[in-house]
Amino acid sequence: MYVLAYLALIALVVAAGLYLKMYPRMPRNRYEGFSSPAVAPAEPKCIQRSLDAQIILRILPPCRDPHNSPTEDATDREELALILKKLTCLDADVANNGVAGYNTLSLQYNTSHDAEPLTNFVGRCLNNGTQSRDLEIVIDKYDKRGKRLISQITKRSGMDASSLMSNYDALLNTTMKTLKTNCLAPQSHMDIPFGPRDPGYSTPHSVARLASY
Repeated sequence: MYVLAYLALIALVVAAGLYLKMYPRMPRNRYEGFSSPAVAPAEPKCIQRSLDAQIILRILPPCRDPHNSPTEDATDREELALILKKLTCLDADVANNGVAGYNTLSLQYNTSHDAEPLTNFVGRCLNNGTQSRDLEIVIDKYDKRGKRLISQITKRSGMDASSLMSNYDALLNTTMKTLKTNCLAPQSHMDIPFGPRDPGYSTPHSVARLASY
């Protein structure tokens, strides 16, 4: 009996609130939103580090018309732009020792020109976990794939690829120089004295006359 009376009282209070519009309401023209714009991360600006990369992109820009279906030329141009970003961002991450963050983190992995995710390689490089052969393999894959793309694109357009190849070689050489400078750990020479005045070149008299054992 008491339960029914209690439920009836609750129903009466709710009905009165609805009738008198005494219930919380959201402000008009207000919508829930994000505290900051929900946008994709901006593309890395590593291209600005290299004049050669900028020249290649200016002459062979990627096709980004969403109304056209992707063609072989368009996909080649997109891949070439990605390779240029990878080379310049690799140079930036290694030269800056990762202090400003990894620009290579947002670049997609592609088996055509990547032996491993590029950020993994940067991490090993900065920890001196690479050998000369590792650097040669990375640059060689970018060398072959990039030049093949440049050759294909210029051939379709009837352009001369020689000057672009020179720019691409210059970009590769710059990146390789940065890798060699920062990625290779110096060889240990603990058994070799530093110079003629180093005590390592002198042998105490008592030690020099020690007999073999």
